[in-house]
Amino acid sequence: MLNSCSKKGALPDPYPTDSLGKINRWVLDSMRRFYYWSNDIPAIPDYSLSPEQFFKTLLSANDRFSHISGPNVPPGSNSYFTFGFQYTLFQVPGLDHYIGAVTFINKGGAASQAGLIRGSYFSRVNGETINAQNLTRINQLLNNSKNIQLTTAEYSNEWKELDNKSLSPDFRNENPVYYTRIFNGISKTGYLYYSSFNESYDANLLNAFSKFKNLGITDLIIDLRYNAGGSVATCAKLAAMITTRLNAGEIFAIYQGNKLLGRSSHTLQNILSTSGNQEGRQYTDLQPRQLQLNRVFILTTNATVSAAELLINNLKPFIQVIQIGEKTTGKDEASFTIMDQRTPRQVDWLLQPIVYKLFNKNNEGDYAAGLNPTYAVSETATLPLRDIGTSDDPLVRRALDIIYGKDYSEIPTDLRKGQEHSSIPVTPVYQSTIEQAVRTAPILIH
Repeated sequence: MLNSCSKKGALPDPYPTDSLGKINRWVLDSMRRFYYWSNDIPAIPDYSLSPEQFFKTLLSANDRFSHISGPNVPPGSNSYFTFGFQYTLFQVPGLDHYIGAVTFINKGGAASQAGLIRGSYFSRVNGETINAQNLTRINQLLNNSKNIQLTTAEYSNEWKELDNKSLSPDFRNENPVYYTRIFNGISKTGYLYYSSFNESYDANLLNAFSKFKNLGITDLIIDLRYNAGGSVATCAKLAAMITTRLNAGEIFAIYQGNKLLGRSSHTLQNILSTSGNQEGRQYTDLQPRQLQLNRVFILTTNATVSAAELLINNLKPFIQVIQIGEKTTGKDEASFTIMDQRTPRQVDWLLQPIVYKLFNKNNEGDYAAGLNPTYAVSETATLPLRDIGTSDDPLVRRALDIIYGKDYSEIPTDLRKGQEHSSIPVTPVYQSTIEQAVRTAPILIH
């Protein structure tokens, strides 16, 4: 979190004297100093606008992710952090309305308590069927409502509605090292479902790699399909445990800022040292957990974003990255939070502008359109949805085919199975995970 500039770097235009104008001038000066596209800021902005609208007038047409928060801007919400589930709405053959399917569950949250699992279907929200006409309102209910009722459904040659599930807001903080397992064949393959780069759980991440190391895995699948990013330092810790070719003194990331911030290269240890969690903050803490891999498989969807994309791009100079799934969101940018630290504070607003473009050691970046997969696979082309982390899962299946061949099979254990029925071709019309990825903050630089 940085102090904003007040007059440093400001243009010699008249300084407003009214309270609203002073807030907006603080916003303008901060943006002129730190904003990546500072050259695109209008020369004479309209100080009479609300701070939120004023901020928007300063943004470049290339900017999708900068944002401002303050007393008049309510925090965003979504179904996952409210009711504990992600979902996709599908157009299915033979129906004039949409069917919803749960794609991911927060352990212990409201949806989990109601008995919903990945693959559960619903056909109504608060008694309303879901269609093209009310799609926006239905999503608003699912993402912002205080209470909702889902009418569950099942498919057995035809769709049938079941009971109603009433959900009240309840989300549980969870370990992002959501699930690990070993696939056994002629060799051992480790699998990690990792939901976010949350520094608070770095010890769990290190423990997972100790487990992989002790079991002698020779291939690794990292599942980032719904990973919304987070800490660049945690990203660096994960990268350092994946390959021995990335050492403390290697350049891991290059930050390109505006003409005032310039361009800077950062070694792995530089970035590790910014972590707020002591676990793995030194390269020597990570070395004993490093895996002897020639390649790594990373699973992605359109909801893979931010630090998850940084991991993919910035590992490439050091190890073969085989990306399976869909193109990622495309946040090749970093930000930091700007606040007024004068005493007493005169401005209550917080800015989080795009400050840097990100590149790897080989100066490769520019993935604002997303990172394309090595092998394109969709998990939402058909129903039912398959259990994540098994050989039934189409993304995992593709990795296992490469590792072991198409004849590989294994029996899933300790998994809650969703609905089983014949395969139905479907078209997704809305995915809450993608909405979350678009709204999530860019990579945060300390």
